[in-house]
Amino acid sequence: MALAAKAETGIRQYHLTVVNAGISDPSSTLRLAEEIAQKTTEYMARHGKEVTVNTVTLKDYAEDIADASVTFRPSEKLKAVIRSVSESDGLIAASPIYKASYSGLFKEFWDVVEQDAIFNMPVVLAATGGSDRHALVPDVVMRGLFAFFRAVPAATSLMATKEDFDTPELNNREARAASELGALMLSGVRQQVCEEQKSAMKW
Repeated sequence: MALAAKAETGIRQYHLTVVNAGISDPSSTLRLAEEIAQKTTEYMARHGKEVTVNTVTLKDYAEDIADASVTFRPSEKLKAVIRSVSESDGLIAASPIYKASYSGLFKEFWDVVEQDAIFNMPVVLAATGGSDRHALVPDVVMRGLFAFFRAVPAATSLMATKEDFDTPELNNREARAASELGALMLSGVRQQVCEEQKSAMKW
């Protein structure tokens, strides 16, 4: 499990990655993820911390993901993306909802990610859909996937329809999820557990 080497500067630099499976342009899935990322950045700034946000749009790597899913040999470009995700301090995973689940592109990407890549990583789960019938997908479907990876999903997940954007209700949920993600990142829970496991392996 590679963790990014952080420069010893006056202000700790945090690395937040958005994995976005939206395919439309403009993408409501990307918009939701970016709004959460912005609120997370603001939360961290209030605590005197700086955050670098890296957005991975999976449709840009669709061919590489499809090839890796059948060959089990990710391209160098896809390896770099996976490395960037695994070296993050926090993650926002966002997918459109199709047929009551995350998209095939979203699942194919995680199928080629090593199972320890996001071990103990704080993550916000987010999804967009056509109606409120999909409201439970982040908690019922997505949360199970990230439990397999032994990530640490924030307590608040989000599902938004187009009508939800710019409403106080969605803004409040975004802020709550962002504060939970920020608090988990600040706690250093991932680094601490990974270091403890490394120490245990020496025995």
